[in-house]
Amino acid sequence: MAPGLMREVLDALPDRVAVLDETGRIVETNAAWRAFATDHDHPLVPASVSEEQSYLGALTRSENEQVSAVAAHLRSLLDGDDDERTLAYRADDDGRGLRIHLAAVLRDGDRYAVLAHTDRARGRQNGADVDASLKQRAMDEAPIGITIADPEQPDMPVVYANDAFERITGYPVEEVLGRNCRFLQGPDTDPEPVARMRRAVDNGEPVTVEVRNYRPSGEEFWNQVTIAPLHDEDGELTHYVGFQQDVTNRKQAERDLATERDRLALLNQIVRHDIRNDMSVALGWGGELAERIGPEDEDAFERIMTAATHTKELTESVGNLIDILGTTDPELEAVCLAPVLRTEVDRVRSNFDYRSQSLTIRGDDDLPTVDVWATSILSSVFGNLLDNAVFHNDKPAIEIEVDTEVSDATVVVRIADNGPGVPDARKPAIFGRGEKGLGSPGSGLGLYLVDNLAETYGGAVWVEDNDPEGAVFCVELRRADPESHST
Repeated sequence: MAPGLMREVLDALPDRVAVLDETGRIVETNAAWRAFATDHDHPLVPASVSEEQSYLGALTRSENEQVSAVAAHLRSLLDGDDDERTLAYRADDDGRGLRIHLAAVLRDGDRYAVLAHTDRARGRQNGADVDASLKQRAMDEAPIGITIADPEQPDMPVVYANDAFERITGYPVEEVLGRNCRFLQGPDTDPEPVARMRRAVDNGEPVTVEVRNYRPSGEEFWNQVTIAPLHDEDGELTHYVGFQQDVTNRKQAERDLATERDRLALLNQIVRHDIRNDMSVALGWGGELAERIGPEDEDAFERIMTAATHTKELTESVGNLIDILGTTDPELEAVCLAPVLRTEVDRVRSNFDYRSQSLTIRGDDDLPTVDVWATSILSSVFGNLLDNAVFHNDKPAIEIEVDTEVSDATVVVRIADNGPGVPDARKPAIFGRGEKGLGSPGSGLGLYLVDNLAETYGGAVWVEDNDPEGAVFCVELRRADPESHST
């Protein structure tokens, strides 16, 4: 190539190019290099170093780390290294991102180093062009609907829609282009989310709404729509991008859940108010009759009172279980353990004073004053375990021991009895719904409720063998206070 033509080619390049000989002097530059050196002050493209001076020497003397790195690579290339290098740096005056590419060239037995500077922004643009097909495929094949609308055109029509938009809405893409997306609306579309989208567009803001839309067949579906503005490099609004997701199944599940909660609330009222009140009346009259029952009727009377007591307690368990089922994320609070546990012990003593079996509960006079994370129905955990220890006990003398173990992070409450115990084979499943105690005619809801509450509180419940006989039900709860002391 003729020297004049080579210079013309170099001057036509947008990158800033310089050629160094083996001494590190600049022997050639192009027009872009010279223009940049004149308009900017950067040691890698210095205006003060002439083509006759040592460019490499100037770089070597610099205290700038970026410049020193370039100098080291240049020296390596001129010393015989053929590995090309690309380094990133920033212009000192405006902070622009720049790149410098270094390579060695052999010509007529002489070795030269070539430097080419380019803007990283332009490099990224070139990369974006290379990756354009990949980005297009990503949008076309995305699992959610994607549309792009042009706000500069009348009525802001859709100028792009992907395949998922067609699957979600049922409208072919060719029928969507050139139209405003309001064609998806119908007679039962709520105007409020539509107005929110309109306000967001007017203000150039993103927004997410859920709106009832219609397919070409007239079929309704719930569309979760997100709209966001797109801007060019100068910050000017150019387009709006929309994302669509079919959330019909979730909306139906939410409606079903709301209906179920209403039904549970009605059942809760009947169980806790009507049935519980009737059982309280029955137990009250039973208490009045207790002293008039002769020896021959004591067994029948005790069975009646036990059934009534169990039914009354069962209504409380059912009500608490309904509360749990109707609450997706209950808010926990710090609850003082001692008074809750002590109240339940007193309740059990009072409820079972009619039984011919003697009942002894120990350990409630020395409970730690410690707070745990729970809800207002923490009492149901201890109440059901204490009731379980009485109802399922076949001994003439029922003995229950309440014990607590406090650590830095948790409290373990143990309720031990002298009943028939729980076989090892049944221990893993005893807290399942419908599981009953040994020989129990009960519903099995009590222990199921205990397990659900313990899990809700971030704790755990399990059963162990008591020594020499019986079972020990253990409840671990998380502490909500930093310190505790005994009372």
